Amino acid sequence: MQNFLIIFLVSTVLWVNSAVADKQQPPAGGEAKDFALTQTSSIELDNGLRVVFVPYGNTPKVTLRLVSKLGNYDDGEFDGIADLAYQLLTEGTQSQSALDIAQRAADMGGQVITSVGSNSSYLQMDVLSEFVGDAAALMGDLVLNSKLKEDDLDRARNNFLRNISVQRSEAQGQALEAFNQTVFGDHPYAVTFADDNKVKAITAKAISAFLEQNLVAKRSVLYVSGKFDQAEAESAIRVAFADLSAGVERVISTPVYQGEGKLIFIPRDNAPQSTIYFGLPVVDPSNPDYIALELMNTLLGGSFASRITSNIRENKGYTYSPRSIISTRINSAVWYETADVTAESTAAALQEIINEITRLQNEAPSDDELEGIKSYMSGIYVLQNSTRTAIINQLWFLESHGLPLSRLETYVQKVNSVSPEQISALAKKYLSLENMTLVVVGDAASVKPQLAANKQISSLYQ
Repeated sequence: MQNFLIIFLVSTVLWVNSAVADKQQPPAGGEAKDFALTQTSSIELDNGLRVVFVPYGNTPKVTLRLVSKLGNYDDGEFDGIADLAYQLLTEGTQSQSALDIAQRAADMGGQVITSVGSNSSYLQMDVLSEFVGDAAALMGDLVLNSKLKEDDLDRARNNFLRNISVQRSEAQGQALEAFNQTVFGDHPYAVTFADDNKVKAITAKAISAFLEQNLVAKRSVLYVSGKFDQAEAESAIRVAFADLSAGVERVISTPVYQGEGKLIFIPRDNAPQSTIYFGLPVVDPSNPDYIALELMNTLLGGSFASRITSNIRENKGYTYSPRSIISTRINSAVWYETADVTAESTAAALQEIINEITRLQNEAPSDDELEGIKSYMSGIYVLQNSTRTAIINQLWFLESHGLPLSRLETYVQKVNSVSPEQISALAKKYLSLENMTLVVVGDAASVKPQLAANKQISSLYQ
């Protein structure tokens, strides 16, 4: 009897709570507002180096990031030379060892960070506000006086080659490499992993020449973001970077895309899952359609609540982490869906991806569905701009794609102005199934027959 009463009471409480929950839904979220950037200012040194000051926040921290228009696009005959060059920038100068550099940065409450990308690379320090001048001086020393020793190069090269070997052995790495090679042809964007022999041919002298040609004032912007004394920062920067070579701007060629309607199969014997890359070139961020295209991508496959993710992850259980992205470079953008799916479901998963693209092309999403995606994108956008480094990322994005500063502050408004009919039209305009490049890495014995037996897939890749 006692157990019966306990069960009865618990059941009653659950029923009441459930009824209340049904009646008392949480209030709808407010409309996301446009992001408001604090007032920026800039100066230009005699050598052409532009310095952008971004007062931001109340925390006594400041980020200095020297971003330069150089990256793997500029590697030329030496694959990976940009990566190794930036690694060596932190390995010692004429007056300081690597340990000295690390200790000086730590004494300022920060560290030295480098990053190399396809089109740009940066040297960065994040320090306490009172050390803004000292940080500028240290960064100037690293850029102008690095030793570039052969033994440091050998160590950096060995680590670099080891990391490449690991990435190249993985299915995702193999698929991405094949996809880029197919889509970009002989353009530098086709290179995903550096060639080992070309990396081994790099010398300290070659790195010195590379930096002298590419790490120059007219191809660089120094961002100072956070809480800082601008007069102190400007004075230190003018001294620290006065001797940086002016150099010349560089022009990036536009890719001539290849691979339309091609299927590339990479065998991976007995693999329990297949890796899929399915996509094609689209317009880059300078195009008026780009923001709406981002919204379309988020709805289709670019968020956890997206259609493709809900279909092949939640409903079908074919994969754990599918995603679609628009990968951008200067003068280039590529949309693709990628997923690691169970081997026995490879063709079925690909068919569902095709189905979702086709459905979006033929039927505009509902107002409610689109509003949910808009709210998600608007909220994420504001959150993504809530740190010193995030603001620098956004400013450099505008700089590198030749976009106005107003783009940053009107982005949310433009997202929210897109209609359901526009989303459907964009899917039809840009996601042509006949032009998709498909890369599959998987077990040939079990996966190839699936692809051949699927009428729609086989018709696309005859």
